[in-house]
Amino acid sequence: MALNVNLKNMQNVDQIIKYVQIGCVPEVSNNENDLTNHDSTLLVHLKNAKSIFNELIILLSKQINNEVDLQIKLQDIINACLYLCGEHCKSNFPWSDEESHTLMKLCIEKLCCLMHYVNIEELITHLDVCKIFGGLQCKLENDNWKKYPAAVECFMWILKYLKMPHLNSLLYLVMPLPLNMFDDYQDSSVNTALDAFKHIIDNTPSVELAMSGYDLVLLKSLETGLRSFEYQLIPNLMKCLLSLISKMQMKHLNKKNSLEWTKFDDVMNILLPRMELERKHEPIICYASIFSLVLESTGFSCIRWSERLIPLFAEYIMNSQTTFPTVKAIEVFIQQTWPRQCTHWKVLLTILIKALYNEDKNSVQPNKENIIVIVECIRTLEAARPECIRNILNKLKECNEFQSKMRFKEYLEML
Repeated sequence: MALNVNLKNMQNVDQIIKYVQIGCVPEVSNNENDLTNHDSTLLVHLKNAKSIFNELIILLSKQINNEVDLQIKLQDIINACLYLCGEHCKSNFPWSDEESHTLMKLCIEKLCCLMHYVNIEELITHLDVCKIFGGLQCKLENDNWKKYPAAVECFMWILKYLKMPHLNSLLYLVMPLPLNMFDDYQDSSVNTALDAFKHIIDNTPSVELAMSGYDLVLLKSLETGLRSFEYQLIPNLMKCLLSLISKMQMKHLNKKNSLEWTKFDDVMNILLPRMELERKHEPIICYASIFSLVLESTGFSCIRWSERLIPLFAEYIMNSQTTFPTVKAIEVFIQQTWPRQCTHWKVLLTILIKALYNEDKNSVQPNKENIIVIVECIRTLEAARPECIRNILNKLKECNEFQSKMRFKEYLEML
């Protein structure tokens, strides 16, 4: 569609709003068999969006320089401008590119200047956010969001600028979309939902989450996802779930050495069987990436899971791509359970020494990062049981069997 009108001839609010809205991405087919037509439609639209951006920037620049006297208030058209800008908040969308993203940033700069705000975050927090989200609702309610991917990105862009306490009274507006997307079959939709959940959880007081009832809704949804989702979604899901439980169970943070059963233990009860049964390489890497975070959140209570954790430590540490995160997890385990209890020091030391020896066996160049983190973890273990660990390390250094293992001996000398 070629544009044959322009902003400079418009003085009516509705005319300007409709013209700017032409720049917003229209409804697109979500039929996976029609992707060629889908992409070509978006490319044609991109040209129109750039043209409108250019005219909008010229108009705003003239207004800043008092070269034009608009018979309207900027507040009347700013929501439409934000919708257009939000759709081009990144340059790698199917409907955007580097040029449109640059124009978007320039447009935001002009809007902030005219409204006398320092940046976009300050601008958005001083606007009627309910009205902004309300204007997107028709595109995002129910399953409509699947036809308006650009509106989803605009929603996320605005959401990220809303921090505590501005989100406190907006949960009823910002929660429905990610909850709908969380139930979608596409991983990209679920990850977008998790991204929204994490931001909302981090920027909403626990009292507000509880009063709205969304804390329990989220907890049930995330626990269900932990049981059923594919492995690649688990790291992002776990970050949300652990943040949520931390907010819901603040008393756990005040009782660091308590063995009281908490929601973190419920998470361990779901996650550990998945980790124990997994034999494929890629899922193990995913699970290892969150190992430390899970143990740190569980706190001293992870001691009750030690009989199941230690075999996982022994298995994961021998995988070259999961050695580093596993050693960090062991270090967290030691820190969380010591000094109250350190009965597993001998088996943990064995696991760590084996991993250090394995670095010597590596035919290629040893991984210095792995070696350093293993040495540091052994030092942490020694701090917990200094007399026992030091005796064993001294015996290992003197052992004739290892005299030919020059690199291994060098690693031991670091201790």
